[in-house]
Amino acid sequence: MKRTILQAAALVALTTTAFAQETGSTGAGEAIEPEAYAGLWYEIARTPAPFQDQCDGGVTASYVIEEDGAIGVVNRCDLPDGTVNSVEGTAETVGDGFRRLKVDFPQSPEEEGANYVIEAVGPKEGDQYAWAVVRGPGEGFGWILARSPDVSEEVRAEAEAAMQAAGLDPARLSNTAQPPQNYEAEGH
Repeated sequence: MKRTILQAAALVALTTTAFAQETGSTGAGEAIEPEAYAGLWYEIARTPAPFQDQCDGGVTASYVIEEDGAIGVVNRCDLPDGTVNSVEGTAETVGDGFRRLKVDFPQSPEEEGANYVIEAVGPKEGDQYAWAVVRGPGEGFGWILARSPDVSEEVRAEAEAAMQAAGLDPARLSNTAQPPQNYEAEGH
């Protein structure tokens, strides 16, 4: 998920609002609670993302909100040779709220503005959002993330509806093999 962490008119806003009312999810324009978003996420599915081609599955992302307000990010995935690809970076909010982030990794090119947009989150389970739909930079990069390595058909359908409401094509999704085989998934 290297640059996963990297990016709609009235109709989409109306669709997203109606979707949120039906499912209890938080769609575009609604506030995201940083503490409820922080923690470990499993990638359930993604649209084609060339910067993830080397990943063979087991993709996770972990977000930690530091005492100074900085956001630490760790992305990991299983590689075909049985090793682990891991990258650490930082994120900062862009604009008001926690919905739009600028995520930086040491080896990534410098970018301006938000490159990670949280389009929707599912209802809270305990004190964390259960699932999220995220948009990355460029044309059509999107991900479905969840707190566990698999989701029910109902949750998958909710996430795909949120993805479509955000202008991403869920037909382009490919499933991510989970859980990680070559490392213990944990927050950092």
